[in-house]
Amino acid sequence: MMITKSKAKVKLDKALSDYVRKSNADEFGQVNCFTCTARKNWKLVDCGHFITRSKMSTRWLYKPEEGMVNMMPQCKQCNLTGGQQYLFAKRLDVIYGEGTADKILRKSNETTKFSIAELQEMTAYYNDLFRKLPG
Repeated sequence: MMITKSKAKVKLDKALSDYVRKSNADEFGQVNCFTCTARKNWKLVDCGHFITRSKMSTRWLYKPEEGMVNMMPQCKQCNLTGGQQYLFAKRLDVIYGEGTADKILRKSNETTKFSIAELQEMTAYYNDLFRKLPG
């Protein structure tokens, strides 16, 4: 059965959300909200985005090793109040270096299109990483 692009996006959103939230949790499954530092179980927080998910070039940008991270665990209160974008940007710059938020913002304005196959490949990649996490 052929999968639609919108269904492929939903599957990738879930795979990456699960991975981002759990990979940032400690051995007890607890994670800090990226913007307010509230501590909760990784299953009870959202995968908050610095730049809105409507921007395809940064929607799935999660490369901590390169300092290019558009998503981190966020408590529902922070995520549902505009994602606390200002605090998110300041924290990105503290962790990954001054100018990181600006780099991600510039990247968000690039035009990027993904094929269904690329979306499925990324989904498989993050599902595999998720399965390898402890706990």
